[in-house]
Amino acid sequence: MSKLSSLKVSVEALKDYKFPKKLETAVISSIESKLKKRFDELGGSKFLGQLLRKDGIAWYGELACVCYNSNTRSVLEIHGAIYQKWVALGGVNWGIPNTDESPCWDGTGRFNHFNGDQATIIWSPQTGAQAIWGDIRRRWADLGWERSYLGYPTSDESNFPDGGRVNSFQRGGIYWWPDTGALDLNDVVLHYTGLVCLRETGETSGADEPYVLMGVVSPFSSAAFRSQTYSSVDSDTSRPDLIEIYRGKPNGLILEITLMENDHGDPEKFRKEIQTAMTAAHGLGTAALGLIPVVGGAIAAVVGPLIQKFIPEVAKAVNNLFGFGDDKIGSERIVLTGKDLILLARRTNNSNYKNVGYKFSTNNLRGHNANYKVYFGIVPA
Repeated sequence: MSKLSSLKVSVEALKDYKFPKKLETAVISSIESKLKKRFDELGGSKFLGQLLRKDGIAWYGELACVCYNSNTRSVLEIHGAIYQKWVALGGVNWGIPNTDESPCWDGTGRFNHFNGDQATIIWSPQTGAQAIWGDIRRRWADLGWERSYLGYPTSDESNFPDGGRVNSFQRGGIYWWPDTGALDLNDVVLHYTGLVCLRETGETSGADEPYVLMGVVSPFSSAAFRSQTYSSVDSDTSRPDLIEIYRGKPNGLILEITLMENDHGDPEKFRKEIQTAMTAAHGLGTAALGLIPVVGGAIAAVVGPLIQKFIPEVAKAVNNLFGFGDDKIGSERIVLTGKDLILLARRTNNSNYKNVGYKFSTNNLRGHNANYKVYFGIVPA
């Protein structure tokens, strides 16, 4: 249960409350009588602890509260960690309970519903007490509450980039924007899926031998990858492939893509140089950000696309790498916000071009008379 002796509410925590306006004397008397009856039934101060304050509809103790619900004409109790969270959120100004603290279906957690089942504070030993409401709560309920794949919430509802909101859970998150509604998702997996040659370089050596260098930076990681060197690539042909280049939370990321024509250089050496550049960019970008705000399972909950802050450092790092020894056909930087990643993973159908499956691609990469496009897929983990 969430009634823990170490969790107490102080008079200080109640000082900024806007308590209900004065009620008619007869109504006050009736409510007071019901509050007193429930207070006594629960064991009085043994249950509530020291009585801190009374107002028209609630009695507040150190450990618990009894609160009158005018819609159900009943007195409900809130206690322990759930009570402490409720007070922190604003108490009766945030929500009126419509249940006593009750056990969850899994037999582990505890909860109180509020405002006619429009909001919930739920507690478990692993996650503490968290608040969830609105469309995000409705989506979680549809999935099966704590018995769903998401488990218990690990954060209150919080801001998310692009005007969104999020609750973090033990195994993912539920994200909401006005134009999308609530979308549940664990991690996302990003793949490089291949390239298409629209026009080859026209070198005297014959068909092209291209390869793709890829740097990935997210708020919490950086990495570099390269494709194989494809042999005998002619105009109007493709090379399907599949390389996982990111697996993690949809916090936004930067893709730095460079398409090379292999002559005399060492592709693996260049990949390592890209890795060094991405690591340096990530370190400097993180330092510039200071402490990255995080809720729950490493979901970045900040206003604005956090990943954009890394761009200057990525650009500096990559610009220092040129002079590879192989011919650079073209490069592109793709910035995907958290919303982009979620919509690509959950709402975007897969497409196919010349046997290369994809959800998004580079623009045309042109150089040395060549014209290529590089393709990527993204799916829920």
